[in-house]
Amino acid sequence: MKLPPCSRQPLCTRNDVENEFNTLFSAAWSLHQDGATGILPGKAIPLYGSKIAAMETFSRLMWGIFSQLACPDSPSLPVAPLFRLIADGTNPKHPNYWGTPGDFDQRCVEMAVYGVGLALAAQQFRAHLSHEEFANLVSWLKHIRRVKLPQNNWSFFPIMVESGLCIAGENWQPDTIAHHFSLLDEYYLGDGWYSDGKGRPRDYYNAMALHYYGLVYAQLMGQRDPERSRILRERATLFAHDFIHMFADDGSAIPFGRSLTYRFAQSAFWSAVAFSALPVFPAGVVKGLILRNINWWRQQEFTDSRGIMNVGYAYDNNGISEDYNAPGSSYWACKTFLILALDKQSVFWKSAALPLPTSTAQHEFAHAGQIVHHDTRNQHHYLLNAGQFPAKNYNNSESKYAKFAYSSLLGFNLERCRYGIEMNACDSMLLFSEHDDYFRGRRINQYSEVSNRYIHCRWQPQSGISVQTWFVPLSSGHFRLHIIENDRNINTVEGGFPIPVFTTETAVPGEKKNDIIDTQENIFSLIEDLSPALTRTAEIVVSPPASNIIFPCSSGVPTLQQALEPGKHLFACLVRAGRGTPGESDVSVDIDPQQRYFTIQDEGTSLTISLTPKSER
Repeated sequence: MKLPPCSRQPLCTRNDVENEFNTLFSAAWSLHQDGATGILPGKAIPLYGSKIAAMETFSRLMWGIFSQLACPDSPSLPVAPLFRLIADGTNPKHPNYWGTPGDFDQRCVEMAVYGVGLALAAQQFRAHLSHEEFANLVSWLKHIRRVKLPQNNWSFFPIMVESGLCIAGENWQPDTIAHHFSLLDEYYLGDGWYSDGKGRPRDYYNAMALHYYGLVYAQLMGQRDPERSRILRERATLFAHDFIHMFADDGSAIPFGRSLTYRFAQSAFWSAVAFSALPVFPAGVVKGLILRNINWWRQQEFTDSRGIMNVGYAYDNNGISEDYNAPGSSYWACKTFLILALDKQSVFWKSAALPLPTSTAQHEFAHAGQIVHHDTRNQHHYLLNAGQFPAKNYNNSESKYAKFAYSSLLGFNLERCRYGIEMNACDSMLLFSEHDDYFRGRRINQYSEVSNRYIHCRWQPQSGISVQTWFVPLSSGHFRLHIIENDRNINTVEGGFPIPVFTTETAVPGEKKNDIIDTQENIFSLIEDLSPALTRTAEIVVSPPASNIIFPCSSGVPTLQQALEPGKHLFACLVRAGRGTPGESDVSVDIDPQQRYFTIQDEGTSLTISLTPKSER
């Protein structure tokens, strides 16, 4: 089965997007072997095994196929082999049967697309499957009713299955849907935000899972369940007004949290907005956002020479993968192709792609503990992060959740090991060592406070060292202040944003310099010490290739380093990065000698922040 190839020109029309998906699909399908019930593009297999990993690849590609089948504008697709694979995979008598799902089973995740597929293309299922084969599929899907699931976004998988069964005219269980929505309501924090389970992170799973499935449900089941659909649409509307700030003008999005290998699933939420006709922004704004995001990704190396999606972020890099990522996991990006369910005469496709709405310089995500900073002076789009940490210890969790800042332009670095500062992903971090070159930074907070003007958090990297940190976004860059109390001698390293380093002409490791200017990419990174009672040493730290998630070359980080004796100490610095060169800063900072407050003067405005904990005021 081979679908038409795509052009390398920027995607503009529905045909362009359809051809882009078809190209991705054709490359993956070329690996399919006769009689197999999946596609396995690689050998790095998680614990759930190769058969389920192959089923996962195929199933995630079907998000794009079912979306096309729902639209009369799509050309007639040669889908008979695909439905044959589904029939064999759900046939208990077939040697390559997908198997009966158990508790906490990856197969339950992939069931969601077949529930949505039944809702979008039930006639196609019945046309290509015999009565017995269709009954096998329905029976296989119903196994999700009898298994235990993680208490997080997984509750939407049985909801999608039951919705599909309902719309396809099969026996379905409204009580199952009600039960899982009651669980999801427990994770709702307000203002459009969920946590991904009680006390869990607030990351892209809000967009690409919780709200995505919620809007799909609201569109498919709106007449049968109007009240729940109204709630889901209201929550998604609130969330959209925050989430739009995660995207830069060039289509890139701020990378943060786990499962970043799903690539343009970053914009899947907006496809669900379009699919459900949610009137939160003009259709042209939503269209422009989705197309720019996919086009940004098309400039990255997210496929190999075969056209197969790799595991990584902007290039093939297993350092960013999760322990649940199989070789085909990245195809969950295909959820964004839900816009192919809309015909050419829809408002979405008839609208001209529009730029992002004008936004304020800072936007607070109160429930995520973040401030997005649109630094127009430095053309730098990033967020300041109070700090999160997942209940499960995912790969590189501190790098993905606990850094001080995350940038759509510069990405972030991944930790290689705890020994040696070059391996430690010191960008946007304050790290501590007991003079032994083993470094530790922030993992979790003991306390955090977020407003639209600043972030304050208290954390303890290890026993005997406590830190209070403030971040303040400025007209150019941001200001950091740390109060450190330590009971023994330590070394400290604080890093600015990472920057690609191609040769030693760009940055020499250990060179005493507080900025890096990359003239090839026309970007810079700077950290300037403003500590009142000491002067930290400026050093360039260069990490190995593939440390950064966007730039595959070596990565340079300007740092400030200082040895501390036991006591109480105050660090302060100005951090800037972006396009062009640093230029001069007109920011002035006055720090009270008694460490009771500090005042920042920035472009004619003044901000005073207390350094006294709320409990002591």
